[in-house]
Formats: sequence, C-alpha cells, structure tokens
Amino acid sequence: MFLISFFTASIFRMVFGFILSIVLLAVLFIVVVGTLAVTGGPGACTPGDGPITVDAANSTSFQQKWDALNATLDGGAAGSTTLSESELSSRADTFLRQHDVGFNHPRVCVHNGSGEGSATFSFLGFDMKVKVRGTVDLTGRHPKAKIQHMDVGNIPGFLTGPAQKAVNRAIDSALDDVDLHHRYAPSLTPGQAAVGSVP
Repeated sequence: MFLISFFTASIFRMVFGFILSIVLLAVLFIVVVGTLAVTGGPGACTPGDGPITVDAANSTSFQQKWDALNATLDGGAAGSTTLSESELSSRADTFLRQHDVGFNHPRVCVHNGSGEGSATFSFLGFDMKVKVRGTVDLTGRHPKAKIQHMDVGNIPGFLTGPAQKAVNRAIDSALDDVDLHHRYAPSLTPGQAAVGSVP
C-alpha cells in the first residue's frame, strides 16, 4: 500500500512538474515576444522625394485636391490629381486623430509602383512601431490595403503572426471608415501618387 501511494505521489509530482514547466515556458515566451514588440523596431518609412512635413496645411491641401477630383468626376469628366508624401501623411494623421483605431504618427512614403507606411500601433496597452510595404486598391466602396511585407517592433519575422493579424485588422477597420465615390487608379512614382479616374 505504501509503495502504491509513493508511486502515485511520484507520478503526480512528475506530471505537475511537467505542466508547470510548460506554463512557465509559455509565460516566458509571451514576455520575451511582448518585450521585443514594444522595444525598438523598424524606423519610419523612407521618403521617395525628400523630408515629409506633417501639418494642417498639407492635410487641407490633400482634401482640397481630393474634393476637386471628385467634383470633376461627378460632373461627368475624367480627372486626376497628384498627391505628395507630405499631403498623404498629413491627411492620414488627421484621419487617425478623428478615428480611434490604434495608429499614431503615420508616415506615407511613395516609391515606384509601391508605397511604404509607418506608424506607432497601440495594442493591449503597449505601443509598437510598425512598417508596412505594399499597394492600395481604390476600386471598391472602401480602400483595401494589399500588404506585401510588414515589420512589427523587434519581433523576428517567424514570430510576428499574431501581431501582424492585429495590425491587419486595425488597418482594415480604419479603411472601412473611408468611402470611395468612384473607382480610382493610383500611379506611384518616387515621392508622389497620381490618382486618376473616369466617371
């Protein structure tokens, strides 16, 4: 009887120790990944045409150009407008201040055929630096980001899955608040985005 009790207690201690070890390893993994996410990370996107200025004047300039383009299209004529990185970044900053989706300090950089965006993303009470590269589809009711690459904090690429999903959801949520009244085709060259459409 004593041997059975001793054997049962030994097995219980081994199983309990094994489970405790797994729990401690999981907690350690979460702490390490969390620390990597909020310390350092990717820098701001690289401008295609000199320094980016984020201010109210550039945000207003973006809105005036966009409204003029839509007025032309609404009137039945084809139209286009060219937006600078400073205008794009400033309008993004204004929009994000008006809509609480977790992003702050956005920068939009434009290169040949693709764009880069960087921002600080607040998630579960922590701020992570995020940089994405890709394009945007402007042919539907709302813009759709087509992200080709994403960096989040200092997290190695093979561990960024959950963080990337959270960032993707936040980007989709933000873009769902933007209504498109026409189908637009962007043409991206260093430092600027030309947006055109036909009615």
